[in-house]
Amino acid sequence: MSHILLTLKSLKSASVIAAILIALATLLVFLPAVDNGFVSWDDATNLVDNPYFRGFTKVHLKWIWTNHLLSHYVPLTWMSFALDYRIWGREARGYHLTNVLLHSFNAGLFYLLSLTLLRRCVPTKAFSSTGALLPGAVFAALLFSLHPLRVESVAWVTERRDVLSGFFLLLALLAYLRASAPGPAQPTQSKYYLACFAFFVLAILSKEIAVVLPAILLLLDVYPLKRLGGGAGRWFGPSVRWVWLEKIPFFAVALADAAMTLHVGAQQHLLPSVGKFGWIPRIAITVYAMAFYLLKTLIPTNLSPLYPLTPHNTGLTVPVAISLAVVLSITFAAIVLRRRFPALLVIWLSFAVTLLPVSGIFQAGAQVAADRYTYLSCMGWALLAGAAFAWCWHALDSSWGRGLIALVGLLVLVTLSGLTRAQIRIWQDSDTLWSRAVSVEPSAVACENLGSSLFTEGDVVGAMDQFRQAIALKPQDAIAHVGMGMALLDLRRWDEAAGELRLASELMPSLAQAHNGLGNILAVQGKIDEAIAEFQQAVTIRPDNRIFQKNLERALAMKVHPEQRNAWDASRQPR
Repeated sequence: MSHILLTLKSLKSASVIAAILIALATLLVFLPAVDNGFVSWDDATNLVDNPYFRGFTKVHLKWIWTNHLLSHYVPLTWMSFALDYRIWGREARGYHLTNVLLHSFNAGLFYLLSLTLLRRCVPTKAFSSTGALLPGAVFAALLFSLHPLRVESVAWVTERRDVLSGFFLLLALLAYLRASAPGPAQPTQSKYYLACFAFFVLAILSKEIAVVLPAILLLLDVYPLKRLGGGAGRWFGPSVRWVWLEKIPFFAVALADAAMTLHVGAQQHLLPSVGKFGWIPRIAITVYAMAFYLLKTLIPTNLSPLYPLTPHNTGLTVPVAISLAVVLSITFAAIVLRRRFPALLVIWLSFAVTLLPVSGIFQAGAQVAADRYTYLSCMGWALLAGAAFAWCWHALDSSWGRGLIALVGLLVLVTLSGLTRAQIRIWQDSDTLWSRAVSVEPSAVACENLGSSLFTEGDVVGAMDQFRQAIALKPQDAIAHVGMGMALLDLRRWDEAAGELRLASELMPSLAQAHNGLGNILAVQGKIDEAIAEFQQAVTIRPDNRIFQKNLERALAMKVHPEQRNAWDASRQPR
């Protein structure tokens, strides 16, 4: 007995050192992301062109704590951006460094979480004698933190919300495990319970995905805590009533946040109706994405910033049928093996629950899946891999056996690190990002974003090629027609530019850029009254846009002073 206690004490000190080393290893692998810039994938809207978060005055704080920019309510994430601005100004390097540091901290926290769960799940007496828990937790943590699927959440500044909410969620889980003694009818320790709830609120204020935590806590109550289930009265009887009651505050906060998110999404027209996007496509997307994430976890190649919705992943197709077979097979296996391997069912359900808010059921956006959605959902698979590593370490109780398993684990981690470094370079700038998306799977969104990036750099011909490809892929894409119109305007091909911009405004009347571009053309042609009407429409749609307001003011001034009409030069048009 004394030998076991001494071993556990040494494990405790070793675990702190291991957590620090894991964080440092993660920092080393992701450090090149610090040299990346902002990219044209919401970074402009959120950070580059947004003055409202740049400070801690009453005006700034009011905006930070009340805005729903791009349908997100993430005030703590905005507070972290405000702090970055106070330290770094507009320098992208500082924002990237914060993301990398947060992810490195998360790697260390996930190691502690893995070690805690492994101790709860495995026969500690047997494993402690062979020291298998620590290497298993180390492997789990590094598999999670060094995986290329993490790159999008870390190397994309806008996705600060992933790493920040992940930080608080990991702290909440650690607090809950500390609060909850294993076994039936065991109430939680109040100080750790309150800490868990506080971290949960902070996580939700960092990103809405944290609403899944109450369901995850209930799954942990089933296994490995065994506070729920296992016999009659162990689900809803008096002995487990407190297990349910203590979750009420969590579910209340989660439901309130989910309701607000859905309401804002509907107001901003980001959630297509069931009539417009039926249940069959939604279910197909959900099933396809689940299998897709499993595949990319095992074989993380051909990763892209955008996996577009296409007919082959939104209908009754062979890829969807294969995905359904995979999902049903794993579900069946998890249920059949639930008594012998309860962890498999808990991990599978956690995976499904965490993906639910970003699944096809609540489809939003042009993507069928996204690497960033794996940041929380795939933690369970890393933990399962760590448990398998620990089991092998325990079973191969010899120097050559452990050397072999260590070598295999090292090769896996080195390979993942190399893929991660390559993936970080893809997020270096907008050109490399969207060139990658176009090369993996061309889509209208990827082509128009690459076109916009090329246009900003002055490559008008290259931009037009991308806008043409976007229009070919999606003829009704108003954004692509605006891009083509602005490129033609830059080349002073007025009539062709006007045709593209008029078509864009017909396809999407709320597209302010189309009205502003058309106003520019009309002003150049001396049609001031028509130009004023277009500029007024643009300002009505986007009253916060200074360029649109300035164009309207210039056009009104020219109406008063007709002799200045020839002063409207195409070279002054904004790109």
